[in-house]
Amino acid sequence: MKILVVDDAENVRYALRTSLEDAGYDVDEASDGEVALAKLQSEVFDFIVADVWMPRLNGIDLLQRMRGINPQTPIFIITGGAARIPIESTAAMARTWGADRVFYKPFDNEDLIAAIRQLNAG
Repeated sequence: MKILVVDDAENVRYALRTSLEDAGYDVDEASDGEVALAKLQSEVFDFIVADVWMPRLNGIDLLQRMRGINPQTPIFIITGGAARIPIESTAAMARTWGADRVFYKPFDNEDLIAAIRQLNAG
């Protein structure tokens, strides 16, 4: 299974990539939504894990565009919140636009992997 991790924080991408690869997944990375969309034009991913607050194209806009490109691809949103926007509002927006799950930073990578496995099994 091929997973795309989208986050502007290099340390978050590295930690997720390492955990997901250790769990047996093939992982690619994108530093923001624009890079992710470019990758999605030429590659097929089975799963996407995307941050919300990123430069250029944020995770909510990426989620909206992804649902138009490939509505069947599971997408997990990860968020640490933002100034002046409650984290619950961010999660509600993500769910409205079709996120399969929302994880609040910091989260346990093992919980994310278990949720990926659960979604794929079901």
